[in-house]
Amino acid sequence: MLSLQTSRRPATQGEAEQALAQLDHQAGAYFGCDAGIAGLHPLQATLLDRPALSLRLYGDGLVIQVHSALGQALLAQPELSAWAGTASRGQGCHPIHSLRAFMAAFAPTPDVILLGALPFNAHRLAAPEPGSDDESLGLLFFAEAYWQRAADQSWQRIELTLTDVAVATPAAVTPTRRKISEAEPQDDYPPGAYAEMVARALVHLREQALVSLTLSQSYRRRVSPSLSPAQAFARLRQANPAPAAFFLNDGQGQCLFGASPDLQLVLRQRVVEALPVCGTVARGAGPVGEAESFRELVNEDVDAASLAVCTDALRNDLAPLCEPGSLRLLDRRRPMSLSTVVHTVDRFSGRLREGADAWDAIVATAAPVMVTGTPRQHALAAIAQLEASPRGWYGGLMVRVSADGDALAGTILRAAAIRDGMAEVRTGGDLMADSTPAREEQESRLKAISLWRALGIEATAQAKSSMPAAVKLPARVALHDAGDPFPAAVRETRQGLGLLIDAEAPVDVLIGADAVACQRLLSTHSRRPLLAIGDAALRVLEQAGFAVTAIAPEHGRIMRATLTAEAPEAGERGFITARYASLALANHAALLPGWTVWAHDEHQGAVLLAHPQDRVVCLLYRPDSLLSGTAALHSLRAALAWAAEGL
Repeated sequence: MLSLQTSRRPATQGEAEQALAQLDHQAGAYFGCDAGIAGLHPLQATLLDRPALSLRLYGDGLVIQVHSALGQALLAQPELSAWAGTASRGQGCHPIHSLRAFMAAFAPTPDVILLGALPFNAHRLAAPEPGSDDESLGLLFFAEAYWQRAADQSWQRIELTLTDVAVATPAAVTPTRRKISEAEPQDDYPPGAYAEMVARALVHLREQALVSLTLSQSYRRRVSPSLSPAQAFARLRQANPAPAAFFLNDGQGQCLFGASPDLQLVLRQRVVEALPVCGTVARGAGPVGEAESFRELVNEDVDAASLAVCTDALRNDLAPLCEPGSLRLLDRRRPMSLSTVVHTVDRFSGRLREGADAWDAIVATAAPVMVTGTPRQHALAAIAQLEASPRGWYGGLMVRVSADGDALAGTILRAAAIRDGMAEVRTGGDLMADSTPAREEQESRLKAISLWRALGIEATAQAKSSMPAAVKLPARVALHDAGDPFPAAVRETRQGLGLLIDAEAPVDVLIGADAVACQRLLSTHSRRPLLAIGDAALRVLEQAGFAVTAIAPEHGRIMRATLTAEAPEAGERGFITARYASLALANHAALLPGWTVWAHDEHQGAVLLAHPQDRVVCLLYRPDSLLSGTAALHSLRAALAWAAEGL
């Protein structure tokens, strides 16, 4: 059994980042858990920048490449000299058996590692005879030296040596000139066509023996010849830290990087944990927007069912490898927030039975149900029939396996593959019989945004700026309090907009629900511009002749509002805001002459009304609440500016 000497020293994050930058031009890999849910995701990372060997997998064996003197010396050792011959292509040895035998040649230690990636079609490795064609089924690097980040974010430099084999000083990396493809990049589908394909797939789902089906599409864009994939990866990690962040330079002109939400397997001391992810909703702005996104996601029955199917199917994959009765669900639909989207995560664990190991778990969960469907074989056939192009790396696995039997595996999602000046980004989603095609297309495009940003490329459906056009606010407003519960908050909000509070100001702001106080102000109102907020707005509408009714108090309620075309420009058309109400417009209350609706809620009820002739604006929500988003405050600014026009 080979025993390598290990040396380690403390290192800095700066050193690790410099080493990662060198992977633009040399073979190596990074695999790290950069974010996740506390207690679920191990926040560690490995950056392999000095491989001794690379092992490229094919259906009929391995192609072994030597990268250093240590690699050459290892293959000459008695424990591996015969192995190298039998593991090579065409010798009749299954590549997984060869990988298992390779790692078994070393003393069991966490410092001896293989790190690399398996493409989607690595699911073929589950077959006794995976085939003899020239499609690569994976690339793994055996480390001579690497950087390791622990859960406390401290880095170490780890180097492995063999007695009597000198450690060579790494040669300086010389940047290579990248080839540029002359082909014009083409997406798999134009806008709308993916939804049409999903609609066909739903018919397939209903007619075939499929519980779920995951489909995908590729987008392709030309990138600048000066683009640094490592810098793009650094931008992605900074903007979108994820449970499975990865970078791979295959040494043959291709770089792959991504930030996946799916850390699929964590294997420690023969206990395997799986963390399936399903459901995606755009993350709203601020804490309230984020909470509303989670509420939308958690209340989505289709996504809940999809995650349940993923969990049960992944459990089915691991059940033959685990001790009977050891598989247990530990967490259900835990919310996970990333920079642009939110997801829900399940977690379950089991203990590997005698005779099963990390390679078995990796192969059993290759092309998992989250990226294929249930049952898997039927889903694979449907994918081949429906999708427009091969998946390549999408849905494959980034893997790290150590000689002590521990392992990590992350699903390759939210990834960009760059070759010859072309970037390919592939995204998709899990379908069930009641999925909505338009929503699936929207979700697919949403998942690509963080990668386009990292690559410096505008997204094809980039959202318009949320900043409103410049508006001229009145310098002063008169604040009238008719028993409002939060007068100090309203005053602070106005002052935060740069407005002075002055009883003689030319614009009145009315708050509070007291009928007598509101009536007193309205009866003496000199037809100056008036802005009424919350229940005060309903008192104004009642005075104007609207049917208003008392209701059981509904305070601190979150609602979504959308501006109409008639509203002044306020930036985003949709926004989240808070409602404090003991009054409401009566059901089916008619819109009175002279009034116009500037915004409605998700039930099409009017929540922002204006009377242009009288310069009156009524906001039936509280833009001053901390629960209201920035866009709600923009609507207040726009209303104040409109009311003060001409003063």
